[in-house]
Order: sequence, then structure tokens, then C-alpha cells
Amino acid sequence: MGRSLLKAIILDFDGTIGYTEKEAHLPACNEAFRKMNIPIQWSWEEFITLLELPGNQARMEYTYRKLYPFVEEKTLKELSEKWIKIKKELYVRKYVYQARLRDGISELIKGAMIQKIHVAIVSTSIEPQIEAFLDQHLPEARGYIYPILGKGAGKKTAEDSPLYNKCLEILNLKKEQAIAIEDSRVGLQAALKAGIKCVVVPNEYTAQQDFGGASFVTADISRLNLVQLEEFLIKS
Repeated sequence: MGRSLLKAIILDFDGTIGYTEKEAHLPACNEAFRKMNIPIQWSWEEFITLLELPGNQARMEYTYRKLYPFVEEKTLKELSEKWIKIKKELYVRKYVYQARLRDGISELIKGAMIQKIHVAIVSTSIEPQIEAFLDQHLPEARGYIYPILGKGAGKKTAEDSPLYNKCLEILNLKKEQAIAIEDSRVGLQAALKAGIKCVVVPNEYTAQQDFGGASFVTADISRLNLVQLEEFLIKS
């Protein structure tokens, strides 16, 4: 690519790198419900409707409160904290192995590695879950992907896009030198609020969302290449 203007690709995780929502998060949540004898079992269709809520603990509390509307806030919080701990352990120990990579993402990351373009992750997921997935499915790239900023680093979707801005700060890059790849409107908006151009790669549960403001939209990640991503930076 010669002297590239593109210095970093910042990836979302769930739904962008892998099919983790359906194939890891959902079954881990449902097994955690069973282990705690909580009478909730989410279908995929129901889980999709909950994805606008920020994180599985919030989704659990919302669903539980619908079932038991008079539960005390303290009791619900204690219950959800115990539940989310079990769910996270199940995700890392069991279900991360079942989730698949999205087609084309491995090749895109490997191409960036060859060209010495930074690859980072900005996500609403927790870092140990992201790292476990990378260890299993992208071991050759695991040490190259940096930083990995998840829930432990802050709230991705806050108004000032703190995680995207923190990522640029860590990499010592300007917003014009990076491009984001997201799978949803809320992720797109987080990138745009930080002034970072964004490509959207929708999946089955985000395909109908409004992606106004995106530099490019494609459900096929294999259609993306580094030259094309750099061209998006140049375009006004």
C-alpha cells in the first residue's frame, strides 16, 4: 500500500468479529438461568429485541422485573450480579468454543498485520470474553490486536464516545487515521460521535437498521480490503 494514510482499524466485537450473540451469549445466559432455577429461557427472537439494552445483566433485570414486578431493587441487583458471574464463566469455559468467526474477518485482520496497520477492539462486551474468543479463534492475531477496550474500560455508547477516543489516545493517532467497523446503528453512532469514519457490516439481527452516515455498508466482510478502507478516509 506504500505510505498508507490508514493507520488503524477499530473493530466492534459481538456480531462483527464473530457470531457471539446467538452462539455464545444466548446459550450461556439460558444455562445460567437454569443453574439458578430462574424461570426464564430466552428465544433468539426475544433476545434480539433485548439487544438495545446495554449488556446482558441489564437484559436479565428487565426480563425478571417483567416477571416479578414487585421485586426490590436491592434483591434484583444481588440476583443479577450472581447470575451474570455464572453466565460469564459459562461463556469463557464452554460457549466461546461454539461461536464462529464471521467470514472474511480473519483475512482482513491478517492483511492489516502484514501492512503493519493497527487492529484494535472497542466493544460493550467484557474484556475476558473478548480475549477468550480471540485465543480460541484468532490465536495468530491475539498478540497483535491492541488495545482491547470493553466494558471494563468504560461505556462505549456514552455521549462523548469515551472508548473510541481512548483508543485513539492509546494508539497516538488522529481520528482521520483510523476507520471503525461496526455491525449496528448504535455502534455506528459511537464511532461517528468520535469523528471516526465507519463501515457497517450488518448481520441478521441488525440488517433492517438505519445506517445513515456510514462510509460503506456490506453484509459480506470479504468484500472489504485495505485499499478500499483507505479510500473511505480520503473521501469527504
